[in-house]
Amino acid sequence: LVGMLSKAEQDEARIAKELEALIQQLAEANEQEAHVVSELAAKEQDNQNLNMEVASKEATHKKLVADMQKLLAELEASTTTSDNLINKLFIKGDANKKLMQEIETMKAESDKRDKKMERLLAERQEKPDTKRT
Repeated sequence: LVGMLSKAEQDEARIAKELEALIQQLAEANEQEAHVVSELAAKEQDNQNLNMEVASKEATHKKLVADMQKLLAELEASTTTSDNLINKLFIKGDANKKLMQEIETMKAESDKRDKKMERLLAERQEKPDTKRT
């Protein structure tokens, strides 16, 4: 009986040591788990911050695209206006050329008439006036 009691006490001491070692391992595992949970929470916060930054950049991108589209529309309108003005200038230039040609033609006709008048006057001055005598 004493031998069995001694063996039971030894087994109890061994089991107590094993139990103490398991409790220590559990405590370490709990500590590691708390550390991992803390790291995960920090990474989740970083992820949320990155998501907010991405959303902000997407909104900025959309605004920039809208602004660029507006500027392109303004540029197209401006180009159309410029093209219209250039066309009007060409039309006015053509009209001015026609007017200059007409003026030159009228001037040539006027010069012809002036020369004819001068010639007629000269002929008249050279001929004696037969009606007065």
